[in-house]
Amino acid sequence: MKLGETHADTVKTFKDIGDVFFEEKNFEKAEGMYRKALDIMDDLPPDSADLMHVSQPLMVSLQIQGKLSEAIKIQKDVLSKLLQMHGEDHFQVATIYIGIANLLEDQNRLDDALQMLEKSIETCSRLQGMEDFDRTILGLSLDTKARLLQKQGDFEGAIEILNNVVVIYKETLGEMNLSTADAYETLSKAYLEQEMMDSCINAITKTLEIRRNLLGDDHPSTLQLLVTVEVLKRDKVAKALNEQGLTMKAQGDSDKAIQFFQEALDIYMKTFADHPSAITVYENLSAVKVEQGLLEDGIAASAEALKILRRSRGDDHDATKIRMDAHRSLLKRLLENRSYCDGPRYIFKRGKNAKVLNEQGLAMKAQGDSEKAIQFFQEAVDVYNETYSMPIIPV
Repeated sequence: MKLGETHADTVKTFKDIGDVFFEEKNFEKAEGMYRKALDIMDDLPPDSADLMHVSQPLMVSLQIQGKLSEAIKIQKDVLSKLLQMHGEDHFQVATIYIGIANLLEDQNRLDDALQMLEKSIETCSRLQGMEDFDRTILGLSLDTKARLLQKQGDFEGAIEILNNVVVIYKETLGEMNLSTADAYETLSKAYLEQEMMDSCINAITKTLEIRRNLLGDDHPSTLQLLVTVEVLKRDKVAKALNEQGLTMKAQGDSDKAIQFFQEALDIYMKTFADHPSAITVYENLSAVKVEQGLLEDGIAASAEALKILRRSRGDDHDATKIRMDAHRSLLKRLLENRSYCDGPRYIFKRGKNAKVLNEQGLAMKAQGDSEKAIQFFQEAVDVYNETYSMPIIPV
């Protein structure tokens, strides 16, 4: 017996073929099969479960291909059908709102995405009293909203929401669940942005505890978290030392301030040489050295801060440009403190040092040691940049 194209089994066949193409990562062909299945469903009695089973892999196929506008259109069409079938107060409606929000986020339309999430949260709030409502959907809505708030720089708002997400996931999924671990990890990052180190370490430690329990000690995720927890603990100590240094500086005890700053830098150098917080400590150390009249030492510390900024953020970042201007001012002061004749001799000496570094780089290149060659060339470039990227003769 022929079923004809307008039949539920035909829908299933096209969907199954689409799944095969999807598994083979042939997303364009998968998209074609899913679209055929959806077209047939328009002529069949409405079934929200089948609609979701076909539309969601279609949406993912489009998203992977970068067809975000088409994916959003599909999701909105599905939303319209679900609203006709169930009205606003249905868990699938809440889920579709989240899907649309994710696609809008990919288009960097964060405000529009947040509006979709608010609708999802409102729907979930009305459904919470129902016995069969899965509160995990509410947790996912809130989790996604917190991520968007972090992108917008609202870390306080994200922290408040993420604490609620953790509670929901613990109640619905249990504490020993990877989604709960992910929520703790996201929370730890928000705390870190606010420099709430104790809360940050507590949250990331919970993440480690859960993943270690579920994945084992040797899993890459567990091993990475062990490193992260140790780095954060050391960062906390280094930040405390930096604060003590600033206190000593404010009290006029420069020697003590330098001691604290140096101890903080020692921690960063042993843990993570390009740690962003090390930039601040180098800048503080530079300021104290300059106040002591040790201008060349101040320039050396400023140069280290500048090197980290250039490596980690690039020359075009605003923070790099600000530090570059401050560094040039210090170099200019140094030249102004020298006699007119001594200035060129200083510059000649710096240029000679750079030429030696360049020659060492060429020698390493000839020996086939490209990494060493690059290191010497970069050091030469740094010398030239620090010396010549400013007014040379005092004005």
